[in-house]
Amino acid sequence: GYVQTFGKDEPMGCYEDIHHATCFFVIGANPYECHPVLFERILLRKRQNKNVKLIVVDPRRTETAAYADHFIQPLPGTDLLLLNAMAHVIVEDRLMDEGFIAEHCKFVSEKGPTDLEGYHAFLADYAPEKVTEEMGIAAAQIREVAYLFAQSEATMSLFTMGINQRTQGTFLNNAIHNLHLLTGHICRPGATSLSLTGQGNACGGVRDTGALAHLLPGGRLIANPDHRAEMERLWGVPPGTIAPDPGLHTMELFKAMGDDRVRAILIMGSNPMQTLPNRNAIRKRNCFIVVAEPFEDAQTVALADVVLPTALWVEKEGVYGQTERRYQLLEKLINPPAEARSDLEILVDLAKRLGKEKVITAHTPEAVWKEWSALSAESKYNFKGITYARLKKERGLQWPCPTENHPGTKRRYVGGDDPMVTPGKRIEFYGHPDHKAILFLRPYIPSPQRPSEKFPLLLTTGRVLTQWHSGTITDKIKDLAQASGRGTVTINRQDAHRHGIVTGDR
Repeated sequence: GYVQTFGKDEPMGCYEDIHHATCFFVIGANPYECHPVLFERILLRKRQNKNVKLIVVDPRRTETAAYADHFIQPLPGTDLLLLNAMAHVIVEDRLMDEGFIAEHCKFVSEKGPTDLEGYHAFLADYAPEKVTEEMGIAAAQIREVAYLFAQSEATMSLFTMGINQRTQGTFLNNAIHNLHLLTGHICRPGATSLSLTGQGNACGGVRDTGALAHLLPGGRLIANPDHRAEMERLWGVPPGTIAPDPGLHTMELFKAMGDDRVRAILIMGSNPMQTLPNRNAIRKRNCFIVVAEPFEDAQTVALADVVLPTALWVEKEGVYGQTERRYQLLEKLINPPAEARSDLEILVDLAKRLGKEKVITAHTPEAVWKEWSALSAESKYNFKGITYARLKKERGLQWPCPTENHPGTKRRYVGGDDPMVTPGKRIEFYGHPDHKAILFLRPYIPSPQRPSEKFPLLLTTGRVLTQWHSGTITDKIKDLAQASGRGTVTINRQDAHRHGIVTGDR
């Protein structure tokens, strides 16, 4: 979503924006339970300024919703109707920042370039009165939150896996960015669209470094021949070394374990037998499974042909990257037990045994960081100035940060803050060649998983405050295990009555 709209991945704002925002738009997220430290900062902001409003959009009435000034409860899977309906109100009622749009934005439909009038026409089908029945929300509610969003001094959107891990996840990201670009609530204190990271180090260790099936480091794409050639030059490998076709995405990868497409797999830092929506995919396997895991009772270990014991985060050193583009050093506190080794040591050893020691030349956390920061210098991610020595002294630094005397960038694309912006420019979305952000015309596509006679109910999942992911660490802590109890299903009273379900049923 960020790549399509702005040309580069990762949010442009920062956590400090929380202390400037006058309207929080939380959608597909439950920060009370999933980002409690950040949510406390939101509540602090509300206590300091009684005019600050919190809008929460969620099909579940979560703990976050309990603090909302406006709680919007759409039917699951209809969020894009809401976002397009809000955009309709903003355009129809001229709540836009037309000067900002003219200077910094362009419009793109499925058929190609268009303009504001084309966007207005596209949104006609999303007038609140036209979508209210399918969403289960009153048109007046939609109009109210659209006005709050647009007329706030500074609106900050916060979203995470409820938006991102969806069949229309990219479209939803685009639609949230659209609201900010339409209203000019972007690239200034308190005004930003901030995707909260749902997993530890997902920014620094996964997306930024190109550890997804379609990516190369620094926002480069495997499908782009120029990007492949650039990385081959930087890595010092012969032209044509990098295969041109992206690999299998996560869900397809696990499906491929059941046929001959994937013959061997290394599972590291993940517990798919606990977390997959359909774990039959991994059970029906026809491949060699290696699991690198610190806990022998993790469910995925039971499938492994080989288990490699790994060090926990306190037993290794490395640089961690998070939501606001901040890299920070986590230093080793204790030695791992017995034969457990860090994942870096395991991967370096594996490369050597595979005869790839000439490719994997960085063997320590500091050497890896030096290679990675050197690669960044030839990209718009440039953080050459974030040295290991600085990371040991400072509490993390935000990129871009091209030189050792640069303080780091709070807000990306902003002149005077972001060193990548052309001198003299106030705002510049330099991710695209024409330096403009794109407002995409994204149509709502109904979910293929609709209630039916055979499957009359929808299940939507959520996290709990006292447990983390699959519970391999947190569930071993007695107080946390008691606080959360076992997994539960909460069901609408009418549905429960209709199906003969009562409290306590298993």
